[in-house]
Amino acid sequence: MSPQPEAAARGRGRPRSQEAHRAILTATLELLGTQGFRGLTIEGVAEHAGVGKTTIYRRWPSKTELVAEAIGQVRPPSAPPDSGSLEGDLGGLMRSQRERVGATPGLRRLIPVLLTEATQDPAFLTLITEGVIEPIRDVLRELVRRGIERGELRPDVDAEALVDLLHAVPVYRILLAGGDTSKVGDVSSRVVPLLLAGAGRSSG
Repeated sequence: MSPQPEAAARGRGRPRSQEAHRAILTATLELLGTQGFRGLTIEGVAEHAGVGKTTIYRRWPSKTELVAEAIGQVRPPSAPPDSGSLEGDLGGLMRSQRERVGATPGLRRLIPVLLTEATQDPAFLTLITEGVIEPIRDVLRELVRRGIERGELRPDVDAEALVDLLHAVPVYRILLAGGDTSKVGDVSSRVVPLLLAGAGRSSG
């Protein structure tokens, strides 16, 4: 018997499997934005994604592992290309994050919900910190490092304090706007010059 039909069947199955994987992660993010971590159930995700519960459990043994992978889509995969300036690099990061959030329904609501719930659930806070917050801060650390190497920032600058500021301002804007990431569009052009006035190499 020719193996071609079987091989063809496997070839057709892979896209369906990948599609189901994406549908499950998208459903998880959408439901997190409306129900939070505590209200999220595997049953609800399965129904929303149009798959069976066993399809989810084959990939993720627990709700925590499912959510950990889903929220990982919020973090930037890497630092943006070097633009030649801290302002340009931060602007590039803001644009890429807005595009990522805009490409997934429900992500705009997700950020305020996650941060609010994380303050009430230490285990969930750890999950958010490891899955989203620290990866973003790592990217910001890279942007600060570039600024120091270019000579934009003093070599003795408190890098972690700068990361705090560069991280806090966009999050503050997003929270006030109910998750609207368009409100961070001018952060790089307004905040970076202020930071350079105090932390730049030419400051006293």
